[in-house]
Amino acid sequence: MVGRRNRHRVRGARDDIRTPGIAVTQVLVDSLLRTAQVSLLSVGLTLVYSLLRFPNFAHVEFAVVGGYVALLFSATLGLPLLPSIVLAVLIAGACGVLMDRAVFARLRDTTPILMMIASFGLGIAMRATVRLAWGASPRSYGLGLQSPVHFLDATITPVQIWILVVAAASMLGFYLLLNFTRLGIAMRATADNAGLASSSGIYTERVIGTVWFLGAAFAGLGGVLIGLDTQLFPRMGFGIIIPVFAAAILGGIGNPYGAVAGALVIGLAENVGLAINWQPLLGLFGHTGGPAYIPTNWRAAIPFSILILVLLVRPQGLFGERKS
Repeated sequence: MVGRRNRHRVRGARDDIRTPGIAVTQVLVDSLLRTAQVSLLSVGLTLVYSLLRFPNFAHVEFAVVGGYVALLFSATLGLPLLPSIVLAVLIAGACGVLMDRAVFARLRDTTPILMMIASFGLGIAMRATVRLAWGASPRSYGLGLQSPVHFLDATITPVQIWILVVAAASMLGFYLLLNFTRLGIAMRATADNAGLASSSGIYTERVIGTVWFLGAAFAGLGGVLIGLDTQLFPRMGFGIIIPVFAAAILGGIGNPYGAVAGALVIGLAENVGLAINWQPLLGLFGHTGGPAYIPTNWRAAIPFSILILVLLVRPQGLFGERKS
């Protein structure tokens, strides 16, 4: 499989060297791929927050669960990849419901800080379990080399095209669910006022269980897409936690549409930030020398910087409502 590192000229063999003349279309394609992966996780994260009002740090580990379960069914048990992905997504969603019933349902009447601490511990346990079962070495789905498709001055593989299609279809399905079904109405009513929704005849615990299933399933699908695009490794969830939280907070935590918009901003910021030659800007401060690019191992600093800026300037996010 032609990885993003091989086809994106921004990411050469050395982190401190870039080739001039980066294709704008290639940067946009890479940004959309990153958006597809981050948005699925950030939507699930913000869904749970909208109902239970606590940041679930274990949420990103459902991506690891989904990715490795799909690997188990496809590479170990020999099932075709598509059924393996469907089963992995369903199992990741079921794990979310199980986690809620086993842990968070018992903490409903406590403070959000206690639930956050519990989620942090559960995330560590999930990550350690995956590492114990599959080891620390990276794994892949063994798709082999992909013949690249050339679009304008960009290169994209067939698998990456499917990643974009699946992510877009998932977001469309979620939009239809949220706005045109009784379940979606119940979810929105519970998020707005759980007590009023319950007194109106909505079984809020069932709604919460459904939200846990959807959020974990979205995260599991996001983990599969990351594995298809790059590789799987046990610390994958920890590696993506900053972009996911940054996207959710940027869009307005609790707002699923804002989470998608935040993921798009994060995807563009990461790839554009790595592609730009910052020498002209540094030259204003007396820096002389050759091209100046952000090292790829500093990539996580870009969404983290955006997160800090948003918290300082607009803590409620781009689409969040300011509290009086």
